Parts: sequence; structure tokens; C-alpha cells
Amino acid sequence: MFNLEDLYADHKLSSDNSLCTGCSILNKSKPVHALLDYEKLSECDVLFLSDSLKYKYGKASPFSKSDMQLLKDSTSDIEFVCAASVKCPSVKEADMTPDNMKICRQHLEATIDKVKPKLVFVCGNLAMKMLIRKSGITNKRGKSYEFTTGMDHTCMVCPIYHPFSVIKEPRHKYLFETDIKNAYEKYVLEKIDRTSFTYETLLEIDEVEELAASLKDTEETIAADIETTGLNFRTDKIQTIAISSGDQTWVIPLDHKDSPHKKSVRVWRLLKQILENSKNKKVFHNAKFDLKFLMNYGIHPKNVYDTKVMHHLVNENLPKGLMDLVKLYFATELEDL
Repeated sequence: MFNLEDLYADHKLSSDNSLCTGCSILNKSKPVHALLDYEKLSECDVLFLSDSLKYKYGKASPFSKSDMQLLKDSTSDIEFVCAASVKCPSVKEADMTPDNMKICRQHLEATIDKVKPKLVFVCGNLAMKMLIRKSGITNKRGKSYEFTTGMDHTCMVCPIYHPFSVIKEPRHKYLFETDIKNAYEKYVLEKIDRTSFTYETLLEIDEVEELAASLKDTEETIAADIETTGLNFRTDKIQTIAISSGDQTWVIPLDHKDSPHKKSVRVWRLLKQILENSKNKKVFHNAKFDLKFLMNYGIHPKNVYDTKVMHHLVNENLPKGLMDLVKLYFATELEDL
């Protein structure tokens, strides 16, 4: 019987690269080991990192043909180069023990030092773990992290879905393309247009009365958000409420332990005037959560709009968490998290 182990026997431990010493991947049957795909790369502002090399018909590449086509279609005029975060072909995340990762990161840093990118897109969970030592691509995608090699080259790293994942789940395509666009404009084109956000904390009841006087009859849309002590509207309390109108934001401490309004009945009556104004719109995110708490305090907001529901109507396939919407629409406001 034909034995693949015999076919690849001569390739076991085939890497003579001293940086690979001790890596258990060398003991696995592979057609080749430690292909240094970065040696032929030139400097470029954008680097896409795949998981491990693909090896077919004697040729190695970071991405499959279909993956590369999706990258080209999604990057339009962006010039980029590609490399693998793991330099042996067909390596799974489960194969990369902490020791293996530590060994292979030497090649990964050499890749970045060779390309000197301003921006690195790590495609998928393995590439992200290899470079920035973080896991959970679904929660990390679209964020940004600073990375510095041992040779002192500093770049920004943005985790994104792997192209293969996008091909298998087409609903990810919009997020994939938006994450690339936002990070490229911010870190390569340096289109940074941050707003000067400020807020005012209202500690005196006179300040809350003044706010109520200006908002109880306004026709201008306002946004509101509460912070609570927990998730149970029957037993937990509203600690603070933030209200925004135009470019102004006010924060009112309520059932917070240090709040001067903690025992005030008047402050809730003033909030009732603001939120039950029938002449304007009140915007919440996941409004049903806020409304249950507010109604428990006797406040029934009028003309409520929910950004979570509205975004579902825009595109039902996209995530609707508040941080997801920030990453999509206000990417330049997002610092490293």
C-alpha cells in the first residue's frame, strides 16, 4: 500500500534554518519546511498576513487563488504584499504550541522588518495570535494595535476576517471591505478627522433644571444612554444618564454612590420632562434595555428610535453591537483597545 509518510520522509526535519530549532512542526510530514516567503518581498506600506503557507504543485503562496482574487477585488487601488505568519505549509492553529509560536515569530518579525509596512492586516485568528498574541477574531476585527519589532520598526496592526472565511460566509464581506478601507485611510493615507468631544457633568440641581428648561419643549433630536448597576431592571439601579443634543453632551449621576442627586426626587421629575417631550425624537441603542429601567422610575420616553433596530433595517447581516457600529461608522474615533 502506498504510504504518504514514506513519500515525505526525506522532508522531515528538512529545514536547516537555525531559527527553527526546536519547532515540533519539523517532525510533521510536509513537502517542505520553513519556506522564507519574505526573502523576495520589497518594502510596501500594506502587508496582508495569512495563517500558514499554501503549497500546491511545487509552489508556495500565503493565500489560495480564490483568496487572492477576493483581496484584489476588495482593495481597489491599494498596493500591498502578502506573506504567511507561519512559514511551514498547511499548519493548523492547534499545531502551534506556545513554543512553536515563539520560534516562528522570529521569521514573522523578519518579514515585517523586510517589508517595513505602515499597516499590517492579520487575516484570521492564527495570524492575529502569531503577531499580536491575541485571540477572538470576531471581537477584535476592525480594531487597531501598535506593534514594534526587535529592529524597532513600528507599524499598526488591524485584525480582519480571513478571505477564506469571507468566501464561505458572504455576509462577512461588507465588514471585511470596510475594515480594510477604514484602517488604510487612517494609518496610510492619514485621513484622521477626530471630533472634539466634550461633556459636562451636572452635579447641581439648578444645572439639571436649566437643562430641562432648554430640552422639555425642543424639537431637536436628542440621544440618551444609561449606565446601570446590573441587568435586572427590577432590582438594579440607574447610576448615570447621558443626554446629547447637537454637539453638546451632559452626564447626570443618579443612583450612584457618590451622586449628590441620589436621594433627589426632583431630578427624576426633570428627566421625565426631558424624555417625555412629544415634540422631538429620542435615540437609544438597544432601547428596550434602557426603557425598562426608565419606566421603573416612572419615566416613559416619547418618540423613541433605536439605532440597533435601524441598523438591522440597513443590513440585517451585519453585527449590531454598539462597538461594531463605532468601528463601521466612526473608525477614526477608535483608539487601540
